[in-house]
Amino acid sequence: MMLKLSLAAVALTASVYAGNLSFESGLIKAHTEVFGDNTIDPMTKKATSHLSMEANPTTLKGTIEISMNDLFSDNKKRDEHMQEAVESSLFPKAVFDVKDVVAKSGNNYVLKGMMTLHGVTKAMSFDGSISEEGNNVHIKAASSMKMTDFGIKPIKMMFLTVRDQVDLNVDVVLKR
Repeated sequence: MMLKLSLAAVALTASVYAGNLSFESGLIKAHTEVFGDNTIDPMTKKATSHLSMEANPTTLKGTIEISMNDLFSDNKKRDEHMQEAVESSLFPKAVFDVKDVVAKSGNNYVLKGMMTLHGVTKAMSFDGSISEEGNNVHIKAASSMKMTDFGIKPIKMMFLTVRDQVDLNVDVVLKR
């Protein structure tokens, strides 16, 4: 009888800490620039989470994805050019598949995984923090990538070409 109660208590405790994490709120932002304009900052406030995590952030696994059509900046014309460059009609989603989370110190972690963008999948890592606030998991992380690594040709504006490197910043809250 005592063993059954102990097993039930363990199962109940595990169910409280495990499970899917749904996207609650946040911002996923990209940054690049061209000579004379360092404010090319497309972003989205929408994402789809297929992530799960037990009690420890190192157990975070699954995917988070964004629709390329949800990216917007402060310039509608620039957004149209961006949608053409990333061929959002052919490759509508960017997906990061978390494979491993490595603890550093405190709430700092490295999220290692595979990024699929523009039909190309490559290994990628994000440095950042993972913290829990009640039933919410807050992930704040950054990385950088090159558009050409994913088969995206940087946009030319007049005689200038947009910088190939894109800095990514993720600041999302996921709900248990």
